[in-house]
Amino acid sequence: MRLFTAIQPSPGFRAALEDLQQRLRETGVTGKYREADGLHLTLAFIGEWPEDITELLPVVRKPFSVTLSHLGIFPEANVLWAGVDPCEELDLLAKQVRHRLADAGIPFDRKGFNPHITLARKPFVPEKVILSEIQVPRVSMIVDDVCLYRSDRGKDGMVYTVIGNSSENADL
Repeated sequence: MRLFTAIQPSPGFRAALEDLQQRLRETGVTGKYREADGLHLTLAFIGEWPEDITELLPVVRKPFSVTLSHLGIFPEANVLWAGVDPCEELDLLAKQVRHRLADAGIPFDRKGFNPHITLARKPFVPEKVILSEIQVPRVSMIVDDVCLYRSDRGKDGMVYTVIGNSSENADL
C-alpha cells in the first residue's frame, strides 16, 4: 500500500478550498486541480508499506485551530498549494507523527514540514496573475484527528482513501 498521514479538512474548510480553486480558474490559472474529496494536509508521506499502521497515529488530546492564509508553488514538484498560518500545535503534531514512524522503523519522506494543501498539479500561472494578490479565504478549522490515507492510481490520477484515524486509538 502507498500510505501517508494527513489532516482531513472539515466540510467548511473544504468548501473554502473549492472556492479558492474556482477563483484561481477564473484568473486563468490552469492545471490538474485536485477533486474536493482528495484535499488534505499531509503530515508525513510514507510511501510503500505493507500494512495498516493506524495504531501508530497520535491522538489529538487538545484540539487546535488552523487557518488558511496564502498560496504558493513548489516549482520542483510542479504543485500549486494553499498554506496555513504558522501554528505551533500543528508543527508539534507533525513531529509527533514522524517520531512515532521513526520509532517503529517505518521509513517516511524526511523533507522539512511545510504545511500545505495541494490545489493543483502542473499549474500554469499567466504572467498577469500574481498569486500573492489572490484573496485566500481566512477560514479556520479545528484539528482533532490524524488520518492514515492510502493512495491508489485511478484513471484520472491519484485517489486518496482514509483507512484509519487517530480517534480509533483514543481508548488505548
